[in-house]
Amino acid sequence: MKRSRSFRVLPWIPWLIAAVFVVVVSRPAMAGEEVLLFAGAASTPVIEEAIPEIQRALGIKVLPNLGASGALLAQLRLTHRGDIYLPGSHDYLERAISRGVVDPATRVDFAYLVPALLVAKGNPKGIRTPRDLLRDDVKVALGEPRTVCVGDYGRRLLARAHLQGAVAARAGRAPSCAAVANLLATGSVDAILGWRVFAAWFPERVEAVPVDPALIPGVATIPGGVTTFARHPAAARRVLAWLASPAGRAIWRRHGYRTEPPEGVGR
Repeated sequence: MKRSRSFRVLPWIPWLIAAVFVVVVSRPAMAGEEVLLFAGAASTPVIEEAIPEIQRALGIKVLPNLGASGALLAQLRLTHRGDIYLPGSHDYLERAISRGVVDPATRVDFAYLVPALLVAKGNPKGIRTPRDLLRDDVKVALGEPRTVCVGDYGRRLLARAHLQGAVAARAGRAPSCAAVANLLATGSVDAILGWRVFAAWFPERVEAVPVDPALIPGVATIPGGVTTFARHPAAARRVLAWLASPAGRAIWRRHGYRTEPPEGVGR
């Protein structure tokens, strides 16, 4: 006759079960979703204002990485980390799409940017045309054209004016849109080629000088898209949709950005 097996409960087992139960029940709720946003510096003031609004409205925490659009694209390609790419112009988003970094089906356009010649408020140096950038008494800066959207547009504007080589030879370089604008706003230079919206960033210190429309190489858009390797693609799409919503567009306009195509300037 087989003896039935008896099992003895070890004295520490109930305590272990109780401890596990306490840990599971007392664990705090998971934090809201997070998305990593790679954004060109051309949209800096909008992104900074929108981040807390997005978290309140959607419960999504946005972690920004702001900088030159070309440098950000290089980071995305190298690391495959990041949920949203929001460069300073459509040119860079199209590069990202062609290189398999951004899903083209997720593209959203938020604002329009017009290249401009910008000077200190009141135009103390009397700068009227791009040719004035060659004067000995004028210090000028450009964005780095290889990595900064507005730097490329400035290069193309100067090429139309047949001044590219001459101005480039004497101009300072800045690593991002924000850096270009800050050089003028702080008085480090007398003029820059930037976006017209820079005058709205620093209304007491910067103004735009009218430029012959024939010299304007086109209008850029600020777009965004979800990366093909996004860890939180659904949350990323919701963030893009919010930035394009009436609440989001109100923030773009509040910082001087156009949310409708400008008249009289081709794209």
